[in-house]
Amino acid sequence: MVVKTRGRGGWARPGRSATLRVARALAAAVVCAAVVTGCGPAPEVSSGPARTQAAQTAAHPGNDISWPQCSNAAGGYGLPLPPDSAGFTVIGLTNGLPFTLNPCLAPQLTWASNANVPTHAYAMAAYPTAAQLRSHGAGGPWSPATRDGQLSNAGFAEATAAVAAMAKSGILPGVVWIDVEPHKPQPWPTSTAARQRENRLVLAGLMQGLHDAGLAYGLYSFASAWADITGGWQLPGIPVWATAGKDSPAQARAKCTKPGFSGGHVYLAQWYNDVRDYDITCVPYTFTPLAIPEPPTPGPRRAAAF
Repeated sequence: MVVKTRGRGGWARPGRSATLRVARALAAAVVCAAVVTGCGPAPEVSSGPARTQAAQTAAHPGNDISWPQCSNAAGGYGLPLPPDSAGFTVIGLTNGLPFTLNPCLAPQLTWASNANVPTHAYAMAAYPTAAQLRSHGAGGPWSPATRDGQLSNAGFAEATAAVAAMAKSGILPGVVWIDVEPHKPQPWPTSTAARQRENRLVLAGLMQGLHDAGLAYGLYSFASAWADITGGWQLPGIPVWATAGKDSPAQARAKCTKPGFSGGHVYLAQWYNDVRDYDITCVPYTFTPLAIPEPPTPGPRRAAAF
């Protein structure tokens, strides 16, 4: 039975042009905003360790939030923020699709800062529209002479847009999670293996962009969506945030005990209901910053980017 549910991109879900120099400059701006006096006001949002010694051996409970927690007037659903007692939060950077901004990012970061809630970020990934491919396909590290290069550059631009959102908001998260799931307004092509390969190029470009900006990253998805979009791409070195779907806390805990949808280690697991998205850390992980993984390389990069 198909149950209509809310989703990050506004759909029913069963689970949930930039150069290297520009990306690095934006990453530097994030650091400046976060730690240097005089770079402009910004909330100091923690991505630090567990709050109590006892929590070191237990799963930490938390929540993820984004535009659905905005008011109806701001385009959201008016859903509540997590309680101030939340162990952590993951805040969405976009308004459901790449190259958009969560209209409530600033107040959500302020809430997390005031409540001393450790914070990660997540960014939506999507296959570029024709207009986005024209705008961003020639501007990244790969040669625009091929469609492969254009798609990789478009993914890189999605990363750069996410870095820009973080720079503007003054957040330097321990991890940026890449949200890979279907979007009705901007669908991933999934009809053939060739189209799934194109999706992998976009995602590889996005991962490269976050890597080059000096940001740790991981992947959020669920098994059927990941298989449809990427053809079951195996990336054992990339951290995973896995969702178990609606009203499934036991299944979420079970996600922590085995490799994720892409073969990577599961660090966070999620379930949700009609009001909140719930998350837990997978023991022994305590929501500390992760190492920056090496991204899959979609192809040789042009010398002009270095």
